[in-house]
Amino acid sequence: MRMMFYRPTLPMPRFARLALASVAMAALVPAGAAAQTTSAAAQAQAAAQPPADPARLVAARPVVEKLWPLGTYRRMMDGVINGMMEQVMNQMFEMRAGDFAKAAGASGATADAAGDKTLGELATEADPHFRERTTIATDVMMKEMIPLVEKLEPGIREALAMVYARKFSAQQLADMNSFFATPSGTAFAGEFMMTFVNPELMGQMQSFVPELMAAMPAITAKVEAATAHLPPPAKPGGANSFSDPATPE
Repeated sequence: MRMMFYRPTLPMPRFARLALASVAMAALVPAGAAAQTTSAAAQAQAAAQPPADPARLVAARPVVEKLWPLGTYRRMMDGVINGMMEQVMNQMFEMRAGDFAKAAGASGATADAAGDKTLGELATEADPHFRERTTIATDVMMKEMIPLVEKLEPGIREALAMVYARKFSAQQLADMNSFFATPSGTAFAGEFMMTFVNPELMGQMQSFVPELMAAMPAITAKVEAATAHLPPPAKPGGANSFSDPATPE
């Protein structure tokens, strides 16, 4: 499997925008952990689920309302995830460009051609205002995404209620509601989703990135071996991709 990467000669602001978009989508993962995807396969799988018991569904909705009150997405994304994204971006641009290319499965020659400079250094050389531009772009992107993802909340809450109605009995749901009515339960429910974007938790998750990047060449090799029986994909080529020196673009 060949992943696309960008040459150091590519204008780095464009690289930054593409990377920023990827990080922005990744930032939505903890916020949408309970959300169903809208693919045809996911919709078919959801349709195949047995219908939830109406009484249990009625009992599940108050539970979801307490765990995921309307406005949760805004609360999670407004500042918390924005700061997390900046940390992820900074970590990514501290990576050596050659290591970044190697992690994608590029050949040794291609990785060496990327040089010893970090992605951030290459970006700053191409655009002295790169850091400021990236920070502004991150802030604008998150502010624009908040009203978009807020539209998902009603559907997500109803889907989550359906899940709870299937997984828990009416008595269990009633017990949850009783607990959430207590001061301790109210405090727990109000902070439940916010724990997924807690800086301490996110920092621990981010510590996985270096290990993942180090393991990526071996993972890529295994993927290539597992898909060796398939016809190779068409080579995109073009000036924007890393390619092995022996491979015509």
